[in-house]
Amino acid sequence: MPLYEVILIVAVIVIVLSLIFHLLFSPITWIIVAILFIYSMIKRHFYQKVMDEYNREFERQAEEKKRAYQSGEAYRSGSDDIIDVNYTEKEDD
Repeated sequence: MPLYEVILIVAVIVIVLSLIFHLLFSPITWIIVAILFIYSMIKRHFYQKVMDEYNREFERQAEEKKRAYQSGEAYRSGSDDIIDVNYTEKEDD
């Protein structure tokens, strides 16, 4: 590898590292990072609230179906969720 390519690669690495270190120690960078962190925490909090509400509703519906199944009410009302295992086709005469 020619000497000028080595010098060019080292120069690019030095420039990139100096820019990275400059950004790391810049106060505006830390302010932006803090804002993004706070935003993500708020977003996660609201997402968790929505998921908790969804889970409560799902559990409530599952419990209602379980109670209806156990009481036989769903079977008597002809619910599509209940399968009659003693079902036989009636033949037309």
